[in-house]
Amino acid sequence: MNDFGTAGVASPAHDGPQPDRVRALVREQWTDALEHDGFGDDDDFFEVGGHSLLIADIMAGLGQAAGTRLPLRLFFDHPTVNELATALAAHEAFRQSAR
Repeated sequence: MNDFGTAGVASPAHDGPQPDRVRALVREQWTDALEHDGFGDDDDFFEVGGHSLLIADIMAGLGQAAGTRLPLRLFFDHPTVNELATALAAHEAFRQSAR
């Protein structure tokens, strides 16, 4: 079972994973990839030491949590924790896995 299929992840008023849970997963992936947690949720990935080679690892980890492969373009279009978490929470794979 993936991280989003566990009880309590989906909110009764929200058809998908809880935004805070997705944000926590994104932060965890960023911290692992960057090897530090010195960034805010609105900081640009590239401005806190990230580079394109790390994005594949981050998206692979998030895709594994959702049970699907996620497009790398999603990260480039949403390069902050908050933006990426919002985009992922709306992504069909995350919405289905929360049910």
